[in-house]
Amino acid sequence: MTSSSPVLDPQIAAQTVSDRVRLSLDIIPQVAVVLGSGIKALEDLECLGSISYAEIPGFPEATVAGHAGVLSWGRLGAEGPAIMVARGRFHLYEGHGLSEALSLVELFHALGIENLILTNAAGGLRADWTPGDLMLIADHINLQGFQAGLPTSPSDPMLAATRYRAVETYHDAWRMRLKQAAMEANVPLREGIYVGLLGPSYETMAENHYLLTAGVDAVGMSTVPEASRAASYGLRVIAISCITNISITPRGAAETSHQEVVDVAKAASQNMEALLRAAVLTAPQSAGFVG
Repeated sequence: MTSSSPVLDPQIAAQTVSDRVRLSLDIIPQVAVVLGSGIKALEDLECLGSISYAEIPGFPEATVAGHAGVLSWGRLGAEGPAIMVARGRFHLYEGHGLSEALSLVELFHALGIENLILTNAAGGLRADWTPGDLMLIADHINLQGFQAGLPTSPSDPMLAATRYRAVETYHDAWRMRLKQAAMEANVPLREGIYVGLLGPSYETMAENHYLLTAGVDAVGMSTVPEASRAASYGLRVIAISCITNISITPRGAAETSHQEVVDVAKAASQNMEALLRAAVLTAPQSAGFVG
């Protein structure tokens, strides 16, 4: 974090957001969704309200294309569950420190949100998969901390975000319910292991083959710190990757660009929309609570 970077006080940020939420909702949502690069979903909520990240005290700036930098909220239908949607996130490769990259999770925890749905755009390592496939993350491998050398001190309060290991970072019962709901709705859904790398460069073919032999199905540059930190707070977490390219083939690796990632994620939005709605409806206590 640079000296000019904002310092987040989660309680102050939560009060600012809570005051805005109550202008349109009578409850604080219990389900939050983070949308990754290029993912367009949940844009027709009832009782919709929003606040830009720039208006939240201590929040950093979202600088990556395909990340709107807006927090919105509303209901899935007039009588549906209340949800909060973060349209964009913060990455370590943008130059953010770990505490900045975890700003959304710190805010959700301070708001009392109990269920978190993370999404991301990811490269696929299975040659028989197709760009636009959706993958439910069963577990992850964290290589971001090793690459970034973070945190640097054993006393760093953010240490839990890189080394925390729950029995189930990704909530088993919720994942099972979502898989069943996806099958009933005829929404194709794969399941696999995600690896978080630092970025922003894409992987070499040698790195892709190395990761494949390690049992990895998809590779990306986010999600792992957020999932780990949220789980350490006791939030229930599930995560969904949109496979935007098949990077295990020489052609796929050579042609990968951020614009391709954004374009494929947008094209997969219909299935992602259906899956996210199912995820919200199958979340524990998804109707929200009186704040």
